[in-house]
Amino acid sequence: MHLKKAVSIAVASSVLLTPLATSTTAQAQGRPKAPLSSASDLQTAPAKGDIPSLTWWIGPYPPSSMDPVKYQDYPEDQIIPNMCDSLVIQTPGLKTVPDLAQSWSQPNPTTLTFNLHQGVKFWDGSPMTAADVVYSLKRNMNPANQSIYTFYFDDVKTITASGPLSVTVKFSKPDSMFLPEMASLASAVVEPKFVQQKGSSFGTPKGGIMCTGAYKLQSWNGTSDLVMVKNNAYWDKARQPKVGKITFQWPNDPGQIASAFDTGTFAGGFFIPGADTAPLKKASSGHLYSNNPSQSMQIFALIVVGTKGAISNQAVRQALSASIDRSAVIKVVQFGQATPAYAEGGSGYVRADPGAYQAAYNAIAKAGQDTSNARKLVAEAGSVAKKPIVLAIPGSNQQIADLGSIVQQSAASVGLNVKLKVVPADQYGALFSDAKARTGDDLIFTGNYDQVPDPLAIYDDIAMPGAISNFNNYDNPKVIKLLTEANATFNAQKRAPLVIQAQKLITQDLPWIPLSFAQNQTFVRKGICGVPLDFSAMTSPWAASIGKC
Repeated sequence: MHLKKAVSIAVASSVLLTPLATSTTAQAQGRPKAPLSSASDLQTAPAKGDIPSLTWWIGPYPPSSMDPVKYQDYPEDQIIPNMCDSLVIQTPGLKTVPDLAQSWSQPNPTTLTFNLHQGVKFWDGSPMTAADVVYSLKRNMNPANQSIYTFYFDDVKTITASGPLSVTVKFSKPDSMFLPEMASLASAVVEPKFVQQKGSSFGTPKGGIMCTGAYKLQSWNGTSDLVMVKNNAYWDKARQPKVGKITFQWPNDPGQIASAFDTGTFAGGFFIPGADTAPLKKASSGHLYSNNPSQSMQIFALIVVGTKGAISNQAVRQALSASIDRSAVIKVVQFGQATPAYAEGGSGYVRADPGAYQAAYNAIAKAGQDTSNARKLVAEAGSVAKKPIVLAIPGSNQQIADLGSIVQQSAASVGLNVKLKVVPADQYGALFSDAKARTGDDLIFTGNYDQVPDPLAIYDDIAMPGAISNFNNYDNPKVIKLLTEANATFNAQKRAPLVIQAQKLITQDLPWIPLSFAQNQTFVRKGICGVPLDFSAMTSPWAASIGKC
């Protein structure tokens, strides 16, 4: 899918990719042994009882919109899927499974048909039809909606209701990523008449939303909390919610966050900041679960946005990457909860042919931090290497300020001149959506993620012309050819060699400079069960699974 455009202070931990953890590995690394479900550290034990209400920490900043197609980030992706059902979702382990679509079929590489459940209703009681699904999918293709998922639909020719409960998508060319990409808010279904009635206020605190999900939006003041309540008429009888009311809050002070967890104010929270790791490991109110680093789908990186000067030189980009002290970034900025990253497609995305991906990543990571080679590259670049490189970072965030200093000092040690540009936090998001806001910048920091568990999705996003996360018009014909062929290859094992070849070229060209993979950390209060512990919390109606142990 797309990579999320936001500064998130997630955290991550090893240089090399490693296999997915088993429950035995999880215990060996000091993660709490209970209450995990049997044979897996991807979710806690199933919930058994009801809870009237609870409060959940949703991140260090508020959601921006409840409209599924709008600008999304950690808060939105954790909240909206509980209210707006999608055609398909991901379960713990990141397996794509049916949701509003009870099944699908792909009779040929350019045709995909979704078969919908009967009896699905919106919160207002109106039945959901194939026409509603068509309308919702097409919202991503309407420029007026400014959908963050537009790139998913680049190869789509038509979307039609092929029956009362079937929707058929026709493609201009094979697109193996489209189905897994739909396990996101790109395929969330909204009620057309409600959207049209609310107009520009749809998805805002004033206008609200109308969906089919297990929870209904009750209130949202836009500043301090958002409340959703159980949908007593939810269509999926096998997934009836056990919590009557959930209040989401988003304090951003690390001490305040840890205290709220420790006192039991918060029943849980995903993507716990590294600064809270130490106190929450000692908390008596619940458990802090830390995924195996190889499961991470979050990355800290520097995105190349400049097209002139020093940063436009490949040798300079390679030198900068080789100079950066990633161990210092992890220790100082991420409190040790991270692993160095030398390519974007980490093991958290790998589901097929892990041995081949492992070997390819090992070869890239082998060089690691190499200041001697970095100095040679700077000399090779010549006079252009003396020009300043402007790195934009968000203000009011000491961790990212420290990261900027580490990058600046690392660069200086090999003869590069990095200048830090502090952008007010409330203006930083514009760097990802408005090219004019990036004027004068060469690099921008991002804490980022992709929801599709396949490295191809990430490299599509950053390396294909016009892609959502290609900010400097990166255009390598060899990479384009490999990724195009990979997208047309539906067998994941056959696709892997193509993606690996593209990855090698991308990590040489460095349109992004990867820094570290952030480790998933989830805190769960005692007595709460049914909580996912991997990235499926961003792509599924997880709240419908939680309840009393």
